[in-house]
Amino acid sequence: MSKARPSRTLSLACVLAALTLGVALAHGEASAPPTRAGLVEQFLARPEGTVLLSRATRGVREFTLEVHRIESEIAPGVRVEQWAFGFPGQPPSVPGPELRVRVGERVRITLVNTHDQPHTLHLHGVTSLAQEMDGVPHLSREVRPGESFTYEFVAQEAGTHAYHCHFQTNVHLDMGMYGALIVEDPDARPVWSGEHTLILDEWDSHHDPARLPYTPSYDTFLVNGKAHPLIPELSIPAGETHLVRLLNLGAQPHSLHLHGTSFLVVAKDGHDLPLPYLADTLPILPGERYDVLVKGRDGTFPWHDHNAGANTTRGEYPGGMHFDVVGSPALRADGTPAPQTTHDHGHPSSPSSSTAADSAVVAISNFEFAPEQVHIRAGGSVTWENHDSVPHHVALTVDGKEVHHELPPHGRVSVTFPQKGTFAYHCLPHPFMKGTVEVE
Repeated sequence: MSKARPSRTLSLACVLAALTLGVALAHGEASAPPTRAGLVEQFLARPEGTVLLSRATRGVREFTLEVHRIESEIAPGVRVEQWAFGFPGQPPSVPGPELRVRVGERVRITLVNTHDQPHTLHLHGVTSLAQEMDGVPHLSREVRPGESFTYEFVAQEAGTHAYHCHFQTNVHLDMGMYGALIVEDPDARPVWSGEHTLILDEWDSHHDPARLPYTPSYDTFLVNGKAHPLIPELSIPAGETHLVRLLNLGAQPHSLHLHGTSFLVVAKDGHDLPLPYLADTLPILPGERYDVLVKGRDGTFPWHDHNAGANTTRGEYPGGMHFDVVGSPALRADGTPAPQTTHDHGHPSSPSSSTAADSAVVAISNFEFAPEQVHIRAGGSVTWENHDSVPHHVALTVDGKEVHHELPPHGRVSVTFPQKGTFAYHCLPHPFMKGTVEVE
């Protein structure tokens, strides 16, 4: 069904009504929402089946995808092997490169199998293609190592779709063989000023794809191939409305909750919703895709999976599916600018040392490190003393890996630093407790 697009001068409410209901505007007013009977009639009238390649009206769009074995850091200190899609001559990645096409184009995606395993390309959500282009081995074909195959279809409807390997799907998806496929309507005039694509997945950081039966135990939860704190922030300033495309290409359900505002769910699985709805928590099953509109505001707020276990990495909190949405500068409740967040709490009795010494002592009291920054000479040591009645846990990053030291109530632990450098650390159960050791 074609969608009439409103003028940019109309109110946001009218624009959203036109966008999501897919109705024409007359003098700035939308017609009534479609009835149940009308929607059933539209469904029954939908043509199903292969759209002939000769029906393309906007020319040809071509892509070539290769498959490469790579190693990536998906969380601090967690490096894994991945099977990644990439354009020729460009670094492969997980997710693979985003493919964008236009309604009416004849799309050609050539899969060049540069890997040592058979693969296919399933165009998830695209229904206008022939069976041989669906990428399911027992119904079409697989692309063996050293071979190539070109998948072709005519892009019919604008929406959020995906592509992924469908050979030994449980293993190959878990190795990172997926990416977003976006079909755009070039005649549309979007109401949003920015876009973001977020692909959800989970990872077993210890799995071996060659070991059968394949029984993964997921311990790391990813957004666009990374876990907190490696997931980039989303910037949505106050006064702007952005479209966020959410795709679950993992094997588990997730429930994304946004703090500080509600979003408008406008599309599911590549189809505009007849009646959009407001929400702040969105359950997403494997394979589902949702489009939501988010309005920027003041302050920075988290967006995270409300399945608590998916907010961890290898069982440690915080981690997993957790990232920040950054708006305009934060305001206080009285409307005045809020001060910038800082970890310098000011301990006049134990100031940060500016002169390197052979050793230093960091006191832990009332859930704070004092001082938060110490300077020692190479070969010197730092001793943490826990004066709280609860246990703490110093997680120290050395050579890109976290080294953990337990601190029971009123306990102490000493660490020697043989090499110069800057070493960050934090308390594992209380991540707001942070500090650094400068070794000169």
